[in-house]
Amino acid sequence: MPSLLRTRPAAVLVAVAGTALVGLAVVVLAVASLASGHGGFSSGVAIFLVGYGALMLAAAWVLWRLSIFGRGPVLALSLLNLITAWTFTADAPWAWLVVAVSAATVVAAALPATSRALHRGGVRRAGAPPPTGDRGR
Repeated sequence: MPSLLRTRPAAVLVAVAGTALVGLAVVVLAVASLASGHGGFSSGVAIFLVGYGALMLAAAWVLWRLSIFGRGPVLALSLLNLITAWTFTADAPWAWLVVAVSAATVVAAALPATSRALHRGGVRRAGAPPPTGDRGR
């Protein structure tokens, strides 16, 4: 497994970690909403948050696999998280943490190193020969 970590650029690792971290935080918020005991409203919010958190975790997994289809959802969800958390910063200082993590995720997912890794065609095993032709460049 450590050899797989070396084949992914740091930008991809940051984008995956940021998305997964916020996704897990959203699932924790879902549990807290359900435990608050406000009846049907809390249950509805919890169901939505579990789905949203699962979507974020799925996007992180797809990006971890270096699929080109992971970048769009990671960028879109992280931008949505960034804007949403920004609106809460006046009343909830902890929201700045979500803003910082989401901003780092957006930047990491948009970096050219991430593009190169995604267009390279997936993960190569350590020590494997480089791909031939124009596809590997």
